[in-house]
Amino acid sequence: MAFELDPCRVRALSGELLAQGFVREHEDDAVAVDVEHEAGGWLAEGDHVVVEILSAHRGTLTYDAAVQAVVGRRVVLEGLALRNAVQLRQAVRVPTSIPVVLAVAAPADEPTEAAEPATVDAVVLDVSAHGMRVRCHTEVVEGARLAMRFGATRTPLDLVLEVVRVHELAGDAVLGCRLVDASERTTDELFRFVLEEQRRQLAVRAAGAR
Repeated sequence: MAFELDPCRVRALSGELLAQGFVREHEDDAVAVDVEHEAGGWLAEGDHVVVEILSAHRGTLTYDAAVQAVVGRRVVLEGLALRNAVQLRQAVRVPTSIPVVLAVAAPADEPTEAAEPATVDAVVLDVSAHGMRVRCHTEVVEGARLAMRFGATRTPLDLVLEVVRVHELAGDAVLGCRLVDASERTTDELFRFVLEEQRRQLAVRAAGAR
């Protein structure tokens, strides 16, 4: 399964991060990586390295490899030998700036007499398959429930989130939230969105670097 546009890190055998970027080409046991800084000072032909690839389909894969060539910001690695593979669905998230409307209700253990939850304009700052960070102008307490319609996915999703962390940023509230009672279809759709958006952002950065 090809790794094109998947995020990638190249480390020394000691674990030191040498370069990071994304996979530009993948064929058999070789990959060409476009890195975010000039790699010539850190990598040289014949170096033995460890490569971490965040695959859109297979999770985080770690390989032993050797540097075949370094040309500007392009590093070609060959002889990939898999060390391990870890599916990190919950940890993978992508930054966003998506406006949404939240319906804010009191925490589940604090019933309120209000007939309708408050409606708040907000911006989704990042998304994972199991939660989001949201910024709004309104004070919201930990434990509050948020309902929203998230339309950035292929299929719009009606989500319920619980606020687990709150911190202040330039007078606004930034809410760390987890999904509540989400179906497998919902988490699959969010995970697909995260990976597709990550790929899109990498492609935009790559185009801007040319």
